[in-house]
Amino acid sequence: MLGAASLLAAPRPVRAERQHTVEAGQSLGGIAKRYGVSVADLAAANRLDQGKRLKLGQVLVVPSAGELYVKPGQTLARIAHAHELDADELARANGLSISAALKSGQRLILPGFEEDKDRRAAEKKWGSPKHPGTVTLYRVWSKKTAHLRVVDTQGRVRPKAIGELRELLRPRLSKKRKDPHPRLLRLIAQVSDHFGGRTLHVISGYRLAGGYTRDSSRHVAGEAMDFQIPGVPLTELRDYCQHFDHVGVGYYPRTHFVHLDVRVKNAQWTDWSLPGQAPMLAPPSENAPEPAMDANHLTGPRHEGEIPEPPPAEDDGQPPVDDDAPSAG
Repeated sequence: MLGAASLLAAPRPVRAERQHTVEAGQSLGGIAKRYGVSVADLAAANRLDQGKRLKLGQVLVVPSAGELYVKPGQTLARIAHAHELDADELARANGLSISAALKSGQRLILPGFEEDKDRRAAEKKWGSPKHPGTVTLYRVWSKKTAHLRVVDTQGRVRPKAIGELRELLRPRLSKKRKDPHPRLLRLIAQVSDHFGGRTLHVISGYRLAGGYTRDSSRHVAGEAMDFQIPGVPLTELRDYCQHFDHVGVGYYPRTHFVHLDVRVKNAQWTDWSLPGQAPMLAPPSENAPEPAMDANHLTGPRHEGEIPEPPPAEDDGQPPVDDDAPSAG
């Protein structure tokens, strides 16, 4: 069994999620067959017993063909042999030493898997995160920084991280607080890891209704964040966020941030408005003024009331995916 210190030293790669929403009459076995994965891996990916009945509308993470889950007593050498792989290569693909002990249910990716190629390409361009799953957030209005481990070695959001970010992501002119949605934090951890652990500059998190912020806003529900990463082109940040499923991604080129939220149906938009303006979904004329960049490469807005809301979505008012309480980590 892997000790706590070893787990922290060798976290699993954070994956881009592939998901399935359970329909009436579906079982783990039937869903596993549909996607060509084993029932054991599907159950392990969702921390379920294989015999557990599924709930209508339940959202499951579906393992890809290039990932597997460790069974009790397995070692890297035995897993490598079963898949006709070199044990050293399998260890390298997962950031582990060849002698590392494995934990039952731990996720591994197979060498050559597309996700591994994408991760290697990102690491070559942006560098590898020093501590995967750990995020540094800088809150623009308060000028406060939080550096915290958001997910544990099994990809679960840590309750302690939710509590700390509840404070950091609070509105500027209110004492009210709201827990950020666990899946939003999991996605933010993936964004951080992809871009080498760079600091995320947060413009807006939890917001109160009023001004351009509707009651149905994802910000009001604690399910959205507006941010940018100094040194990362905004288009690249937008494009990476758009590869997630069950999200809304807004691109704000004139105020220089990307909006990311969790929702049922995917949505994408571009807003060309300036601080204090209503949403502008059509590009401005050539004579429209452009805002100046400040020292942090951030252009207003400094107040949440100046930030326009995304266009209404079909699933506004519906619960976001992954509503279960986070597991202890």
